[in-house]
Amino acid sequence: MDTTVALVRPYAAPALAFGGDPAQEDDVVWWVIVVGFAYAVALAWATWCRRNGGSAEISFGWTGFKVVCRS
Repeated sequence: MDTTVALVRPYAAPALAFGGDPAQEDDVVWWVIVVGFAYAVALAWATWCRRNGGSAEISFGWTGFKVVCRS
């Protein structure tokens, strides 16, 4: 017994349409990366402070992150 599968149309991959400008950049992404990196550095400094027996406080303001280490 022979079984044959016949397709009405051959398969074609779907086409994606992009309506924007592909060379456009968003500055918000860079700010997220910079603030995330600064927060990681502040956490590392606070961890170092706590490992050495201190008490770290992290605050965020217009000038960036501020880590205070109290013994």
